[in-house]
Amino acid sequence: MTEQLKSQFTQRIIELQNRISSIHKDFAGGRDADWAEQAGERENDEVLNALESEAKIEIQHLSNAITRMENGNYGICQACGDEIGQQRLQVQPAAEKCIQCAE
Repeated sequence: MTEQLKSQFTQRIIELQNRISSIHKDFAGGRDADWAEQAGERENDEVLNALESEAKIEIQHLSNAITRMENGNYGICQACGDEIGQQRLQVQPAAEKCIQCAE
């Protein structure tokens, strides 16, 4: 089971890294000379920055989950040491905390 999850997490990390690369390519594309266009592009930049930040955070969570799998700590709450419920792991497979500690 953990090998399958590890594979899914790794695939998701690759997808997120590709998304970040696409964002970087968009930034490298340069800016329009027209002021009105530049204002719109700056708004787009803010959205792209937010998407990049979210992708980096998700990559970190997935990487941490893979490390916990390799260390035999996957499914164990990092706060209290109890098992994380299966329902929670199904909804959020990279969860670090049980539902009680996460609240």
